[in-house]
Amino acid sequence: MRSIKIIALLLFSAFYLKAQIQLPVEPVFQNTYLKGTRSTDGKPGKKYWQNSSNYNLKVDFNPVSRLLKGTVEVVYTNNSPDTLKEIWFKLYPNLYKKGVPRKARFAEADLGEGVTVEKLTSNGKSITDFNIDGTNMTVKVPAVLPGKTIKFDITYNYTLNKGSHMRTGQVDEGSHFVAYFFPRIAVYDDVDGWNKYPYTGAEEFYNDFDNFNAEVTVPGGYSVWATGDLKNASDVFQKEIVSKITSAEKNDAVVDVITESDLTAKKVTQPKAFNTFKFEAKNVT
Repeated sequence: MRSIKIIALLLFSAFYLKAQIQLPVEPVFQNTYLKGTRSTDGKPGKKYWQNSSNYNLKVDFNPVSRLLKGTVEVVYTNNSPDTLKEIWFKLYPNLYKKGVPRKARFAEADLGEGVTVEKLTSNGKSITDFNIDGTNMTVKVPAVLPGKTIKFDITYNYTLNKGSHMRTGQVDEGSHFVAYFFPRIAVYDDVDGWNKYPYTGAEEFYNDFDNFNAEVTVPGGYSVWATGDLKNASDVFQKEIVSKITSAEKNDAVVDVITESDLTAKKVTQPKAFNTFKFEAKNVT
């Protein structure tokens, strides 16, 4: 009789533990299971999808004034089953715009006017029906059907912050960390639809996996390092530097590409008034 009680107790305990680990699931995630885009084991469902973009970026950066002027050409593919009638963009530099909510205290001198959108076209047609609210920009567009694409061309500018660093800003008089520097299309996913959450400085970034071609023009004497592969090293660096870059790409050992003596002798970049560095990055977020 005693052994029967022990077995019953063990069975009850196992049932109790199983019940304990079945935590509540948010309705939005339950819906993804029903739609087949996600599964309870964490793997993508049979109907899972992600939207994506191809970007061509061209920017001119003035290290003295910290003014960045740029153009964005982006082709966005709607892989979702939904028809999109508006497109949301992220303007991350607007974290430093006056009056924008943020989870950090910035010096008044580092706050400015944020991103100025000078021109915006969609599929070649000028668009004036857009709204900027903090770090979000919404653009009304003709319906983008499932499987279709839409192309945007944007001309914009903003001034990089000098201090109050939050993942971007001037490092010292000769170097700058210019991050998240272009209008980027927000994520549209199977859970929330558009990612409408504002960027307040504390959040991790949530972006699609996209393809990029970027051209960054800076005054002579400045070097640029960026995500992706440098495609025109011989156009912007002197021969000795190009040789060391090539060696570093093929060698597991540490290679000092630019040394203090290189800088002193001014034997780093090509002796031009301006140099344009061209980068390519595929399937990065």
